[in-house]
Amino acid sequence: MVKNYLRIAIRNLKKYKAFSFINIIGLAVGTACCILIFLYVADELSYDKFNVKADQIYRIYLQGRIHNSELNVAASPAPMGLAMLNNIPEVENFTRVRSFGFPVMRYKNKAFSEEKFYWADSTFFQIFTVKFLEGNPNNALTKPNNVVITEATAKKYFGDEDPMGKILNADHRRDYIVTGVVKGFPRNSHFHFDFLASLSTYEDSRSTFWLSNNYSTYIVLHKGTDPDKVLGTMKEMVKKYVGPQIKAAAGVSLEQFESAGNKYGYNLQPLASIHLHSHLDYEMEPNSDISYIYIFSAIALAILLIASINFMNLSTARSERRAKEVGIRKALGSNRQQLIRQFIAESVLMSLFSVLVAIGIVELLVPFFNDLAGKQINLDLLNNISSVPLILAFALIVGIVAGIYPAFYLSSFDPALILKSDTIKGSRKSLLRSGLVIFQFAVSIVLFVGTFIIHDQLSYIQNKNLGFNKEHVVIINKTDDIGKQIESFKLEVANYPKVVSVCNTTSIPGEQGGDSAYKLEGSSANKSLDLRVLICDYNFIKTYGINMADGRFFSREHPSDTIAVVVNQAAVNSFGITNPVGRNLVQLGRTADQSVNYRIIGVVKDFNYESLHQKIRPMVIHLFSTGNFGNFVSVRIAAGNYQNTIASLENTWKKFADDQAFEYIFFDQKWEHLYFAEQRTSKVSLVFSVLAIFIACLGLLGLAAFVTEQRTKEIGIRKVLGASVPEIFVLLSKEFTKWVLIANVIAWPAAYYIMDNWLSNFAYRVSINLWIFLISGALALFIAIFTVSTHALRAARSNPVKSLRYE
Repeated sequence: MVKNYLRIAIRNLKKYKAFSFINIIGLAVGTACCILIFLYVADELSYDKFNVKADQIYRIYLQGRIHNSELNVAASPAPMGLAMLNNIPEVENFTRVRSFGFPVMRYKNKAFSEEKFYWADSTFFQIFTVKFLEGNPNNALTKPNNVVITEATAKKYFGDEDPMGKILNADHRRDYIVTGVVKGFPRNSHFHFDFLASLSTYEDSRSTFWLSNNYSTYIVLHKGTDPDKVLGTMKEMVKKYVGPQIKAAAGVSLEQFESAGNKYGYNLQPLASIHLHSHLDYEMEPNSDISYIYIFSAIALAILLIASINFMNLSTARSERRAKEVGIRKALGSNRQQLIRQFIAESVLMSLFSVLVAIGIVELLVPFFNDLAGKQINLDLLNNISSVPLILAFALIVGIVAGIYPAFYLSSFDPALILKSDTIKGSRKSLLRSGLVIFQFAVSIVLFVGTFIIHDQLSYIQNKNLGFNKEHVVIINKTDDIGKQIESFKLEVANYPKVVSVCNTTSIPGEQGGDSAYKLEGSSANKSLDLRVLICDYNFIKTYGINMADGRFFSREHPSDTIAVVVNQAAVNSFGITNPVGRNLVQLGRTADQSVNYRIIGVVKDFNYESLHQKIRPMVIHLFSTGNFGNFVSVRIAAGNYQNTIASLENTWKKFADDQAFEYIFFDQKWEHLYFAEQRTSKVSLVFSVLAIFIACLGLLGLAAFVTEQRTKEIGIRKVLGASVPEIFVLLSKEFTKWVLIANVIAWPAAYYIMDNWLSNFAYRVSINLWIFLISGALALFIAIFTVSTHALRAARSNPVKSLRYE
């Protein structure tokens, strides 16, 4: 019986070649899209799960509020881990990770600037799963100045030499002994390292101060532990350890501090949730967003539904051709169950063919998709045989889902009516078929609207007035390595003919700087603010084109400016003052005696020093004290002939930086990197929107062919009675046009709701304009009419004599 089903199915596929081609290609493209998105989603969901104890590991993060200033920081204080181990029985172990900067590492004549250099407790390898190639994980980081490096790093510095016991120098200041070589973390980790140095190297790691949050602290809970129970104990720890230090620093108790509307505490974050759910300040690496998983999964489901709808529509539209076949089969004794099995077998066979074609498409498109989505995924069926049954099951499910309605519909025909009349032709006006086409185009229009709005938002971000001039600024990175020579370096660079201004800073707009608590002199500590902190030289606002709102900026003519500060308008508004210049700002210390007073000499106009996801937050700007320096040198250059200026900068850099590489980037390029996730989403959405429309149009093309064929005699009669070619064209296109117009009515509210939610992630966003919906709807209508026009025009121009002889 099965052999007979397959033979008939193959015969029908050959008989209706155009129908088979359209369905197989439509399903194949839809399935390929689903496979690609499934691979993407699976990769995103796999982050950090390579760790053996992944379901027991939690990161501690700060969650608080100080005078309406929210604190959500992916860090905790130095003593947190040990205190949890000693106070909470459910805690099995802990480790801390911290970056003290990005050193230039040297070995013999090799020097590289390293951004993935971290310091960690010796327990790091008991928490995270790391494969050691050389060395002992139990003692690799137990002593100061020890360092574990990855296999790739060992190759970069030592080549074929054995790295164990070798000395690596950092910034001409400290030597590290290589005590281990490991496999680096896989790509699907929320952070990566090239170097792990022993945290005991730094005295700060033994600090007992709870109000300075600089460490990424990870704990392991005993299996079966309820995290909520641990959180309850952590609240008691805040009272025990943080309360007295708030009292010492601010002069108020924790209860008084909280009664003023403030909050200070810690929370637990499951390791496996960090990549998709964490958007805290000071993340170790940029994370993704669970919303993209929902978006791409919805797109995949929509495309698969569109492809399946094509199959159902074309199968039911083809019912007239197969009606007599059904009638004869029933007359010869076939029952409905047998016919259902026959039609589902055809559907499953077509689905299997489609999946095979889809696998080929995926193999061809994976490199392009990886480039588009910023991934390194692959199908790799040969090395992942276990996925073959899943793909076969997928083909079976798709085949059954896509074919179940046509099977029940076709098998329901009455053989007596079919064999003696022509009643099935009315099926072309099926409400279900119309509804399915409307759904197809509604989904496609939603995708178009989403793509346009994402593009509009990105364009707005790139062109918004940020409060500073991001054009023609070159950022030289890692300038702290030349230390006290920075002033000489800046002086020489400033003398270039094309250089307008040059400055040195601890951070630049778009980079996460530090923060600290401040209050106005004479005010209660309950009204303190957590301010973003920038330390710079005299030329900062000139280099970035930032304007003053009140007072002045730092000047060499005022030696006392080293104990002065400049604040932004957001800070003035948050403090609720009208005349800030001349007032004193107090930076809170560990105790009241350690607090430092600074005089406010000016207010800068607000500028976006963070991405446009954030509103402008309160900020304080300090001047470098004598002998201090920052990590970045920003150089504003005149327009034109950039290459010569860059070459001159590099030559000067080599004079001061020994053998350190010259690393630079134009600021506007660096700023665009802040929106990589949005740019990626825009590109992926556009590609899949086009594919969704393509699949929908394939179905529309086939449907138009069948509808036109069914109306052949009607067209012939109308032409004999004097109907013109445009009239016939309008007649045949009218129904499809109506479907697309109805699809717009359905799609517009859905698209508005989805995209309004997406835009809510931005503090600065575009408004959703009506023209976007009109263009998307018009585009879908044009594509639909263009798709059916070939068949409509051919039918309208056909010889009516041939039409009347049809059948």
